Amino acid sequence: MSTLHLGPGSEQPPRVEGNIRLYSMKFCPFAHRVRLALSFKKIPHDIVNINLKNKPEWYLKVHPEGKVPALVDVDGKVVTDSTVIVNYLEEKYPEPPLYNKATITRDLELLDTYDKIVKIFSNCIHKKDTTPLQKAVDEICGYLVEFEEELKSRNTPFFTGNTPGMIDILMWPFVERAKALPILYNESLNFDKEKFPCIMKWIYEMKQQGFVKKNASSYEVFAKVVEASNAGTIDYDNI
Repeated sequence: MSTLHLGPGSEQPPRVEGNIRLYSMKFCPFAHRVRLALSFKKIPHDIVNINLKNKPEWYLKVHPEGKVPALVDVDGKVVTDSTVIVNYLEEKYPEPPLYNKATITRDLELLDTYDKIVKIFSNCIHKKDTTPLQKAVDEICGYLVEFEEELKSRNTPFFTGNTPGMIDILMWPFVERAKALPILYNESLNFDKEKFPCIMKWIYEMKQQGFVKKNASSYEVFAKVVEASNAGTIDYDNI
């Protein structure tokens, strides 16, 4: 397993017999999704971190676009894209389940909505548009109302029920990093927690989960990573 982020001139670490291999970047929220799923399902795996700003030559043979996450199953099959990977793991390693059969159709609708939140978040951290931070947060909150109402109607601590599932895992990395936004913009923002009591309770319950604690990521460090990456001075191993 590589704790350092491998770059040009490195050798590809040999595969570990019986282990899934996850190519990752320590601070990437999309790779974080897969780490959460692997931990939740207790699937034997190892992680190799990739320097995304200066990739090793051999990694392009694994993922021609050089992105993370990329998962290599024990049979050598390569799967890319965080949502696709987590659904692949759910199909091949169904226990414990990530979907509640009674709500799966609605869950997929909610995930489509959450993709819109992820896009806004990504645009903010990479300064891809000139939308003021508070306006972007207000737009995110507009989408979050649907998730608040869903948790209220389901009356369960997690979207899947009494244990976390697909929605919980795919949402969490961005929720965990949300407080990086005011740091990156160097300004305060208004988020009315009282409008989202169910989501605030959900956040508390997620923080208590062992697999979440094991894979926790600091939003302060994430802000430093984004700032350094945007400036072209990123050193993933000394941030």
